[in-house]
Formats: sequence, structure tokens, C-alpha cells
Amino acid sequence: MSEQLARSSLDEDARRLKDPSVLYGTLAADVVAGACTAGVTSPVVAVIDRSIIANFSGKQSLIRGLGDGFYTLLTRPLVHIRQPSVLAVFTVYSLTYAATNVTDTMSKRMSIDPAVPKLIASSTTNTGLTIWKDSLLTRWFGQGTPRPVPMKSYACFGFRDSLTMAAAFTFPPMLSEVLQGPTIGANKQTADVACQLFLPCAFQFITTPVHLLGLDFYNRPNHKEAGGAAGRLRAVGKEYLPSTFARMGRILPAFGIGGVLNKNVRSTATSLFTSLGQ
Repeated sequence: MSEQLARSSLDEDARRLKDPSVLYGTLAADVVAGACTAGVTSPVVAVIDRSIIANFSGKQSLIRGLGDGFYTLLTRPLVHIRQPSVLAVFTVYSLTYAATNVTDTMSKRMSIDPAVPKLIASSTTNTGLTIWKDSLLTRWFGQGTPRPVPMKSYACFGFRDSLTMAAAFTFPPMLSEVLQGPTIGANKQTADVACQLFLPCAFQFITTPVHLLGLDFYNRPNHKEAGGAAGRLRAVGKEYLPSTFARMGRILPAFGIGGVLNKNVRSTATSLFTSLGQ
């Protein structure tokens, strides 16, 4: 029965999106929602990103970095949002959300279940852009003279982002359906919001050590001087918990609150743009 309802919903979306005014209005809303979401979340995410990197490199403590960053954000917001790190983060999230939204729309237009296409689109876009962004932040706030980021760091960042995209875009709808099932019987809106907020944060317990290992490969490229695998594990373990909670603080606005905001802005903008085109 649930499969029949899902297929019926996809067919209805496909018929609706065959109308050019509806399709173009929806695609415009997809892009606008991505930009709005990134505009709200990027100033906060940038502070946390660079604070984690500066802390792991020994340049500045995590608390000091967060304090200085949020103080600038609150007292001189225009200065803060013009910083290169904020612009880099904005680029990542605006394009990630736009790519995911557009893929969702086009999948529905072709009567295809959007789950897998969205995962591929979000992972490809976010991984490539985040590796680019992290390579910049690592050189700007990492240890020593700026130098090329090693392939081991890129591999760590890529694996981290693939898991993050699954936690942000693929798994929340799946878990939400489970919560709405007969066993729990949760309200759809409540289940959707809870899963969107919870899963991206929970996955930080898995992705944070991968992120820190990537930073350690950059900060200490010489394996022997780093103390071998044991030395790298000690360095990651030392910063694991504070960095995990800090990354939860960045992922919550980026893909938790950001995911809810994207959905609501996209819905409102779609209604507005499609009505204007008719």
C-alpha cells in the first residue's frame, strides 16, 4: 500500500511539473531556497570551521576561536560576512542545497524516486566544494607555511562528506517514515523535523575523527615525526570530544536547521513563483 501511495505521489508530481510555468517556478524556488539557507547558516558555520582547524593546528584554542568569531559576528556583522572564510562556506552550501533541490524536482518530473539521485547530487556537489573550502581554510588557519593539501587529507574529507550528505538528505526521510509507522505513530511534521535535526548531528561521532585525521595529515605530513599511526590516533583522540561537539554545533545550522529552513523557503517560494507564472 505504501509503495502504491509513493508511486501515485510521484505520478502526480510528474503531471504537475509537465507544466512549464510550474517547472520553471519550482526550479527558481530551488535555487532561491539554497541561497537563502546558505545566507542564514554560513556566518555561523564559518566561525566553527575555522576555530576547529586553528585549534587542531595549535594556532588558537577552540574556545578562543569561537569567542572571537562570534564576537565579530555579533558586533560587526558586515565585516564578518565579507571575510573570505564566510564567502567560501556560503558557496559550498548555496550550491549544495540548490543542486539537491533541482535534482529532487527533475527526478519527480521524470517519475523517479528522488532518494538516490539526491544522494548522488548532494554528495558530488558538497564533497567537491567542501574539499575545496577545507583546503583553503586548512592553508589559512593550519600549521606552518601554507602548502598543498595532501591526497590523504582529500580522501578523509571526501569520505567525511559522503557520510554527512547521507545523514542530511537520504536517511532523514527514511527514518521519518519509520517513526510515522504503526509502531510509533508520530506526526509527519514532527518526525520530519526531528530526523532532520537529529541525524546530521549524530553522525558527527563517526565523521569527526575522519575530519581530524585529514587535518593531522596536513599539519604533520611526515608519518614518522607524527609518531606513526599510534601518534595520529592519540592526536585525534585528544581533540575528539570537543571537536565532535563543535562540529555538531556547525552541522546543526548547516544541515539540521538549514534542512528545515530550506524545505520551508522552497515550499513558499515555489507557491509564489508558480502563481506568478500562471
